[in-house]
Amino acid sequence: MPTLPYCPSSHGKFHTRSRDMSGVWVFKDGLVRRVENPGQDDEGSSAGGSGGRRKVLVHVPSGEVVTSYEVLERRLRELGWERYVNDPCLLLFHQRSTVHLISVPRDFARFRLVHMYDVVVKTRNVFEVRDAAN
Repeated sequence: MPTLPYCPSSHGKFHTRSRDMSGVWVFKDGLVRRVENPGQDDEGSSAGGSGGRRKVLVHVPSGEVVTSYEVLERRLRELGWERYVNDPCLLLFHQRSTVHLISVPRDFARFRLVHMYDVVVKTRNVFEVRDAAN
């Protein structure tokens, strides 16, 4: 069976899409390995080594927790960000007045701590990462 196109992601990972092989290929220290459940390792998880506490992205002015890309895109549009290029693996947002580009995986289930901090850094004082309420 042919393998569908792969989606390169940040941190030397490539997501494969096929019927006979799935997971994430991780390139680290010159070695390649396949990870079956990439969301369960500390490197890519939303817990981010914080003792297992889940983190959430919060829109500070409203206190709204970002629970979907629809929420994130609405809040980014309010700040002048717009969708940029139609990429099969990523959602990209660009603000014309800056050189910044926010990229997040197209699947919200793969939205991790590193993506949250990317949004926070590029939208100073508008978003922040907090511990999720239990």
